[in-house]
Amino acid sequence: MPIISTKEGLKINSAHVVQFTKLRNGQTRFLLSTGGEQYCETYSDVAELFIPVIKANPGFVAVFAERWGDGTFTYKHRSVIAWRLCPSGNYPIFEGYYGEGDYEVVIDPSGSVYDSDHNQYATLEDWKKEYEAEANERAAASNDSTAAKAA
Repeated sequence: MPIISTKEGLKINSAHVVQFTKLRNGQTRFLLSTGGEQYCETYSDVAELFIPVIKANPGFVAVFAERWGDGTFTYKHRSVIAWRLCPSGNYPIFEGYYGEGDYEVVIDPSGSVYDSDHNQYATLEDWKKEYEAEANERAAASNDSTAAKAA
């Protein structure tokens, strides 16, 4: 049960919120199950508090890819600890710091690999081959267009 902290110093139990509306003046109107209303300014996006999160089963791992300046690829693996159940799909929540950007694929406990577009790969190595080939094609196309502009 998340508690909503407001800039006015109020603490609102999210379990008592029946409906909320973001107003143009920056405040949020909360309709409460007690029959009351509160108009206040929150510290964060209130909608985030109402997206269900469920614990992930052990064994799900997200893979982050990075291409270095010399053209080599590095891959980082992070455990998926939970899933956000959004209307547009389910999204993984990872352990640790979030500053690495978006994940590329998720490995499920059986070893299958899939991306956010629902493409599935038999192994991580199969995905890496395709990922690196596509990245090299994009880099070559970018270099060709840069060379054409310079000419």
